[in-house]
Amino acid sequence: MSLAACGLIDGSDDPTRAPSTPLADETICGVFPNRDLQNILGFNTYRYDYDTGTITNVDTGATGYHYGCHMESNSEPFGRIEIQYTVGNTLLLPGRGQLEFDGIPEEFTNATRASFEVVDGEGWGWTTSAEVFVAWRYNDNQVLAARLTYWGPEEGLDEQVERFHTILEPALAQIPELASTTSTRVVVPSPTPEAEDTASSTDD
Repeated sequence: MSLAACGLIDGSDDPTRAPSTPLADETICGVFPNRDLQNILGFNTYRYDYDTGTITNVDTGATGYHYGCHMESNSEPFGRIEIQYTVGNTLLLPGRGQLEFDGIPEEFTNATRASFEVVDGEGWGWTTSAEVFVAWRYNDNQVLAARLTYWGPEEGLDEQVERFHTILEPALAQIPELASTTSTRVVVPSPTPEAEDTASSTDD
């Protein structure tokens, strides 16, 4: 697996079409209770994909684990939730590319320290005009970056940040275990044969 693993379903030209109603799956991306996404955050998931497995950092040679999650909503004011968990100190920042964890306060001057009681490590949180970010560095040479795209009123942003953190907190503790114990690839809804053929030809 490459360091910058990405989702299969991403883009308007994908043959896989989202359903017309939110998914009823009990769990999204292996760790997020669908009911909490809906009731706490107000995020209705219409499609998602996630993958886990072992990974090697080509720059440092360090080995570790990977988890990638991409879920899409079809209900305003939300667009996507994207998460990348990987080995090392370089974040795979959704929508932004690579960024060293220690470079966050310089790159995003509004970043503030974030803390979560259920997991050891250190974190940052920040927002842009249409995004909510969380970055976390674990104590075992792994990092995680999460992004929520939000197009609601600016006066409601602080409340959405708090709700996003609430959703993320238990997942921050569960993702390392999921990534280290299973190697999997899940796409919901299942891609059409055309989508699978496209993915296979891209991998070749």
